[in-house]
Amino acid sequence: MTLPANDFNEKYAAIDGKGIGESITSPTASQWDTILNAAMKNISGTAYPTGGTTTGVYLPYSSISGTNTITGGGIYVEGDASSVQLSTGTDSSGNSTQIYTITQGATTTTVTTDIGANTTTVHSASSTLTLAGVPSNLNNSPATPATMLYVDGNIGNSSGTGTGLSGPGQGVAAIQDGAAVTVTAKSNITITGDILYKTEPVTLTQNQTVSGTSPACCNGDPADTLIPGANKGQALGIFTATGNIDLNNQQSNGNLEVDASMATISTGGSGGLTNTGSAINTLNIVGGRIQNTIQNINTTTRNIFFDRRYAPGSGLRRPGFRPRP
Repeated sequence: MTLPANDFNEKYAAIDGKGIGESITSPTASQWDTILNAAMKNISGTAYPTGGTTTGVYLPYSSISGTNTITGGGIYVEGDASSVQLSTGTDSSGNSTQIYTITQGATTTTVTTDIGANTTTVHSASSTLTLAGVPSNLNNSPATPATMLYVDGNIGNSSGTGTGLSGPGQGVAAIQDGAAVTVTAKSNITITGDILYKTEPVTLTQNQTVSGTSPACCNGDPADTLIPGANKGQALGIFTATGNIDLNNQQSNGNLEVDASMATISTGGSGGLTNTGSAINTLNIVGGRIQNTIQNINTTTRNIFFDRRYAPGSGLRRPGFRPRP
């Protein structure tokens, strides 16, 4: 496999929903500003500045037949984000929603994607913007809902300032059924708490009994067994081409679980999964781990469960790591 030289495809994916085949394969900073200006707007409808900026949350949308409509693949955050929280919700009609809460300094922006209602809502301070459509993978025909959240900087920091990347609380679901999400940062990503699927796709212990499954699962089976009926399209990728994924666990019992396929890879890179906080008692990773270098994760018990939905021929594609042109 040829390793990526950078994260340009992920950045493009947030903009255009494709991430491959762009006419400019290695844009300069000025060219990026032009590309972003043409496609991305903030909650007020202001286009990304052609001269660049240091902060802000932007989405790809434009007016189509008089309605502000999502035209690309995700959420673009300029500059560092002290906090990115992933959480699940339900709208007034009972549709499931995926929520992204992004904090930069004193500004918090919440983006809610609602596949059932086919809307994306952006809220910050007293302003609310409702857009038709949801971020999607436009390489597919028809397009399929999928969100690339790209941060052009760090998410959190290794010293623990800010809450970094996390779910809403220990043991609480962060990724909604049916939500395909990739979180990419230009630099480091600091994980401070559990990031869990609403529905766990595989067992985490041997002889685990999972209620409500048909056929009954999974007493007599080893850990990491696919749970019947648990593939609900939930997928999370966490990626940085040139940084580390730092673990700075803030949970009081010292345990941490991340349900994601995580990658810190690039050509000639040195990225890895590393612990920058207190020792972790038990670390569970449900998905996979791909890294340039092996680093110290300072963990008493480490369990890496391969999400077997990504096995060859299974039909589910590993999120976020898009093919290079």
